[in-house]
Amino acid sequence: MKQIKFPYLKYIVTPPTKKPPQYIYRPVIPVKLFLDKKAVTFDALVDSGADECTFPAWIAKMLGHNVYKGEQKIFSGISGSVLAYLHKTHIALDGIEFASDVYYSHEWDDMPFGLLGQAGFFSHFDIHFNYMEKEILLEYHS
Repeated sequence: MKQIKFPYLKYIVTPPTKKPPQYIYRPVIPVKLFLDKKAVTFDALVDSGADECTFPAWIAKMLGHNVYKGEQKIFSGISGSVLAYLHKTHIALDGIEFASDVYYSHEWDDMPFGLLGQAGFFSHFDIHFNYMEKEILLEYHS
């Protein structure tokens, strides 16, 4: 079983009041998304609350997917609904590669990172979040 450890990344959070900026640490890791010989490296939040893996549509386009040809799904959340399109995409990190169902949407094009969710990412790993140490441990099982 291969183990990979990543540090949490520090993000600035601007409060809605005139208080000084604050910081939050998140389990964001670099992943490579690829299809055939095209690849894009992008950060992704390991998100236990996400059902699916989701990324900006510009990545799908760079990989050669025709975004709008994918199966449609509406994601609903606190900020409203988003229409996304499903495409089989390969994900790689630290020498591990696997195929995953990934949803892409243009409404996420300004997001600083994608989401790695239960289906398609958690299904490949035992995942240990350690907020006190600000690190995440992934144990890959093929």
